Amino acid sequence: MAKMDISKFIIAIIFFAFISSCTTKTNNSKMIVEITTYKAAKNVTHEELLLASKAFNKEYCSKCKGLVSRQFLKTDDGYMDIFIWKSKEDVERVQKTFMQDKNAMKFAGMTDSRSLIMKNYEVLETSNFNS
Repeated sequence: MAKMDISKFIIAIIFFAFISSCTTKTNNSKMIVEITTYKAAKNVTHEELLLASKAFNKEYCSKCKGLVSRQFLKTDDGYMDIFIWKSKEDVERVQKTFMQDKNAMKFAGMTDSRSLIMKNYEVLETSNFNS
């Protein structure tokens, strides 16, 4: 049981770091696109993760000031999240609250922390086509 609690805590820390490192260009801030790949935790079905993702969007992401978008994708061997934020300040604000949010923690607990890979990319230019 203690091992399970530790792994959920580690998952939460990883997701906290993931969400907190996203940023977007407003004023002097640069947009950052956060790309995180992971697998579902053992015994978590695709359907359960989809439901948790919807709850995560509704109960947590939609309330994050400055979060522009989140895309939840299926990859060949797991899942991917792409977050875009308006400013570094918005990201820092989220960093302070992620670990305390039960919905964020619920979603993080349904992922395999050992498979998690997070990368941040600074947006240099954006072009919109066929909008």
